[in-house]
Amino acid sequence: TMGRDIWTRVWRGTGMSLLIAFAAVLVDLVIGTVYGAVCGWYGGKTDLILMRICEVVRTIPNVVVCTLMILLLGNGTGTMILALACRGWTGTAELVRAQFLRFRNRVYVLAAKGMGAGDLRLMGRHILPNAAGPIITHAVMAVPSAVFAEAFLSYIGLGVPAPEPSLGSLLSEAQSVLGLYPSQTLFPALVISLLMIAFH
Repeated sequence: TMGRDIWTRVWRGTGMSLLIAFAAVLVDLVIGTVYGAVCGWYGGKTDLILMRICEVVRTIPNVVVCTLMILLLGNGTGTMILALACRGWTGTAELVRAQFLRFRNRVYVLAAKGMGAGDLRLMGRHILPNAAGPIITHAVMAVPSAVFAEAFLSYIGLGVPAPEPSLGSLLSEAQSVLGLYPSQTLFPALVISLLMIAFH
């Protein structure tokens, strides 16, 4: 550990992992909400084509996408956020689409449409607030998955570059001295476990 303070690095790594996870989930939320809203509101061929694209993106393994992004753009916080977000929006898009299909033919939406409300107003003011509950729940549940994905990528050396710590890189460094200093593995692993439990 080069004489570094393990306690400080664990908490700094926790902050870095959470920053990346929250930012990635926020990007997922924005892209997925817009994409799903367009699919659910317009329907027909637009929905058919866009959802087939979504399904193709969803079938690509997350590790492969993240690895290619990091190899192309280099290590860094911004790259990690993009790598985690470039596939994660598909789940949000499918959820939002389902909510828009559920609400778009409700009486209050049809009444607002009859009074001349435009598509953006109908989508943003009349449907999205009613669909906010499941979307927020999905976003909160996506955070621990993003934390775990970031930790895994950092563990295999594809995460935030040294000397900036993350929980995964701390576990990777601690593995080489596991027999002598098992506590160096224990604390990052414990923090990851507590984060997963807390969000769930």
